Amino acid sequence: LVIAGGLCLTARAQVANGPWTSESPGYKLQLVGSGWNTGNQYGITSTSTTTEQRAERRYDDFSSGTHQFEGYVTVNSLGGDRICLKQTFQDDVGPWTMIAVSKSGYLYAVENGDHLANYTVGTNVRINTICYTGSAKDAIWINGSLIEYTTDGTPPYYHKFGTYRTGSGKGPITATWTNIKFWYK
Repeated sequence: LVIAGGLCLTARAQVANGPWTSESPGYKLQLVGSGWNTGNQYGITSTSTTTEQRAERRYDDFSSGTHQFEGYVTVNSLGGDRICLKQTFQDDVGPWTMIAVSKSGYLYAVENGDHLANYTVGTNVRINTICYTGSAKDAIWINGSLIEYTTDGTPPYYHKFGTYRTGSGKGPITATWTNIKFWYK
């Protein structure tokens, strides 16, 4: 029973070496502008390029350890362009890792413009990010492949996902997020 009980406390994450322990951080829903949320669906209806538009879950801060996020996202419709789907945020500084979708058919890193993966509207994609607080870096994984690192972060950090209009973006968009999981070690 002791061994079985120990197995309940740890869980194998989808990417990176473990052992990992499951966690369930708290969150707040952020709806700004035309942002909306119904169940697992998040969206922006406005085509504005000047006002803040978001529908996101903002999770609790963390300052130590290694924290992994995993979620599956399907962009159901994209009438706009350049909408952020996942962020790792520096609470006192601002966005650090931003993974966005382009109408041109790819996922990209907002900070440096790097092409992360090709993407087609209606396709389900798995996004993992792993924040290594000790070395101030955030790993981006797409469908189980390590794509790149964001470096030089400043704690505390937190995870966000949903839909957010980037500075150069505009709606509308509808996206569905499922199988959201968090781990730490």
